[in-house]
Amino acid sequence: MKAWRLGMTEGTFSLLFRSEVHVPVLVLSNFREPVVRSNRQYKYSRIIVLAQPKPLHNDFRDQRRSVYWIDRTPFAPGPNGTTQIVATERINELSKPRSLTANFKFNKMSAISPIKKSTLERNPAGRILYLSLPRRPLAKPDGNVFSSIPTGLPRQSTLDRIDMLSQPRIREDTFATEETRWGQPKPVSFDAMICTPSSRLEDLSRPKKYHSEFKPERPVESEVPEHALTSMANQHLQKLARPRTRTMIIDDYDPYKVTSAAQHAKPTARTELLSVPFTRKQKQKSQLRN
Repeated sequence: MKAWRLGMTEGTFSLLFRSEVHVPVLVLSNFREPVVRSNRQYKYSRIIVLAQPKPLHNDFRDQRRSVYWIDRTPFAPGPNGTTQIVATERINELSKPRSLTANFKFNKMSAISPIKKSTLERNPAGRILYLSLPRRPLAKPDGNVFSSIPTGLPRQSTLDRIDMLSQPRIREDTFATEETRWGQPKPVSFDAMICTPSSRLEDLSRPKKYHSEFKPERPVESEVPEHALTSMANQHLQKLARPRTRTMIIDDYDPYKVTSAAQHAKPTARTELLSVPFTRKQKQKSQLRN
């Protein structure tokens, strides 16, 4: 008897499979009525239920995009061999020309009135000629930096003060020294050599002394004392003096194998709290079946 043809619950199926007891067809038919009955073979609706795909949860959202999704309709050739563009109704509406309102008025044309022959032959007055000239621009160009002196003015002799102020000022470079080579010391002036310094300057001129605990740099080659050469190192110093050896590599090491100590260990309350999954990710089997 084939177990997949029985329409019964999971617990009843496991009981029949283990006991291997022959059950009449009439008893099996009490679980669910048959759907099709032909050629003395019973086909139960349980097979149809199992053939249905597993329903997804209500909160499940498939966010993976398929490679067959398209954002727009692909281009297709038109009747004349050119590419036919498929536009939406909104694009067709926007492509239409804008219609004018009923109250729209075009630019008013200038009136051309006929001029009499006597007016054309008349000589205008000076005022009319002045008014007919184009308007002068209000902007004025910048004046010249150099002022021009009229040639008709008599030449006058300037004052001595004006002549002195008109001369360019001579800049005195106090930092310039006459050096014949790079890094040449500056000469000391004669006034600085004959002046008498104060007691404060003499104190500042003295070099600063070294600290009492100052020690100069040790030489590279230092002498080893005799007691260091003749002394015997203990076992701990000999162990520290040896270079570190590389640990042996185990070929049959399995990183996924859980040790017995880890299996019998008791986790702390904090470890158990961190191992619990999020509440939003906890789903019961009854919810998945629905």
